[in-house]
Amino acid sequence: MPTTTIKLYPQTKHALDDLKQNHDTYDQVIFKLVAQAKKKNLIKELVEAYQSKAKEDVKITQEWDAASDVE
Repeated sequence: MPTTTIKLYPQTKHALDDLKQNHDTYDQVIFKLVAQAKKKNLIKELVEAYQSKAKEDVKITQEWDAASDVE
């Protein structure tokens, strides 16, 4: 697989060093960070979608309740 070189500030490299587990490579550490960020964003989007859906469900339930009261 082709590789590339990126420049990092020394403090960034040290921060990555702190995140390394066992014999992780920098690529593995960065890949894990990217995956965590994507997962966090996905969870946020899902929560927002479920909250929106819940509001719609409440509205529909209220409409049905109002229709059920009519006799």
